[in-house]
Amino acid sequence: MGTGGRILFRAAVPLVLLACLAACTDRVTFSSDADLWLEFSDDTVSLDTVFTQTGSPTGAFMIYNRNDRALKVDVMLAGGADSPFRINVDGESGTQMNNLELRASDSLFCFLSVNIAASDSDTPILVEDSVCFLLESGNRQTVHLMAFGQDVIRLYGAVADSDMNLTSARPYLIFDSLFIADGAVLNIAAGARLFFHDGAWLGGDGRIVADGTCDSMIVMRGDRLDNLLTDIPYDLSAGRWGGVILNAGSYDNLLRGCDIHGGRWGVLADTSDVQLQKVLIDGCIIHNVEGNALELNHCRSVVSNSQISNAGQHCVSLLGGNNSFDFCTIANFYPWDVHESALFISNLADTTLFPMSLADFSNCIITGNSSDEVSGIVRDSVSGMEPAQFCNYSIRHSLVLVSDTTDEHMTDCVWDRKPHDVYGAANFIHVAKGDFRYDFRLDSLSMARGIAPSSATSRFDITGLPRPETQADAGCYQYVKP
Repeated sequence: MGTGGRILFRAAVPLVLLACLAACTDRVTFSSDADLWLEFSDDTVSLDTVFTQTGSPTGAFMIYNRNDRALKVDVMLAGGADSPFRINVDGESGTQMNNLELRASDSLFCFLSVNIAASDSDTPILVEDSVCFLLESGNRQTVHLMAFGQDVIRLYGAVADSDMNLTSARPYLIFDSLFIADGAVLNIAAGARLFFHDGAWLGGDGRIVADGTCDSMIVMRGDRLDNLLTDIPYDLSAGRWGGVILNAGSYDNLLRGCDIHGGRWGVLADTSDVQLQKVLIDGCIIHNVEGNALELNHCRSVVSNSQISNAGQHCVSLLGGNNSFDFCTIANFYPWDVHESALFISNLADTTLFPMSLADFSNCIITGNSSDEVSGIVRDSVSGMEPAQFCNYSIRHSLVLVSDTTDEHMTDCVWDRKPHDVYGAANFIHVAKGDFRYDFRLDSLSMARGIAPSSATSRFDITGLPRPETQADAGCYQYVKP
């Protein structure tokens, strides 16, 4: 070896020694000390209720090694391969994984899901298992898992071409649509639960008779049972399914005691003969939709004792027709985007006039978080485009948020605005104070209290509470002292 080679060799030796020392330093010793244990973020993890034969959303909990020494652990489901649960730890999934490494003061996620077999049961069935953790010391620890499986009746692109009955015994999971053919009647019993997959809708040319009660409401909602955010369920968001459509040839529809929420729209009624009743809506909640919550296009309807709230467009949109509203809460505090007025009234669509024989609102609340919650386009003629007198439009004995308080067609009304100390959202118990939850029952100081006369046709509020013979509260909720 020449002189230059010897110099290079001597220089390389320290580098090799340093590399060896680094490798030795990085070597981890795993302890089998019986005094060392794991800790967990939860001792029980519940996936709540899931539909049978449908994979659940993913749940998770944390595994902590709070010791100053590394540990090796085997992780397994107590139920083994027969367990309805599946776990994923450190990128490995299945029912068992061995020799997982947990460095000192380190942690791992344990993700889990469940798929529950059908059991032909009307009531939810509880399934349970445990995730077991076995350390090299022989120490054994567990985290309990639980979920409820609900059997459902699945309908795929269903068509009711003759009379069809939906009961309350078991929920319905609807894909694509549930279409009611001309001449058919869809009867929906009190307490029935209809879950709609993304984009699915209900309606058609036939007739809907949904006859719920205040104690046993019919629920129509999206099918997502998990959370959008940590503490915000998908059920509190809009656009989860389509909505209800009443086609032009559909008449004598009844929506009583229905809770319709979370859709792209609420109830949409197509143009039809105003001499025939299109729909009677009583004691319903239509809430939190991307478009119009209740859209009535040149038809005849009666709406009473109902909450129509939070729409990306209008809570109530009227195009001509003959429509009356009594003791309704029409409130737009839509949280997901910019929205329009709570109430929109028009007799003009493009260049076509639609006669408005009646648009009457009595004993109602019409409010929101805009400066004017009543808007409209009403014309005498297409050519002149001059505003018409609202001769067939009236709001009486109601709490109304409008900028123009001189409108002669609004009589015996209370204006929901300053200088009142209580106005807008303050009229109600709870309006989305950061949690996307709404309670439109009246606050004790609400300006809607005592401003409505007695009603022979609405003697009880939406919850079944009797209204006083005089000076009832406007809106669908009669105030109840806590």
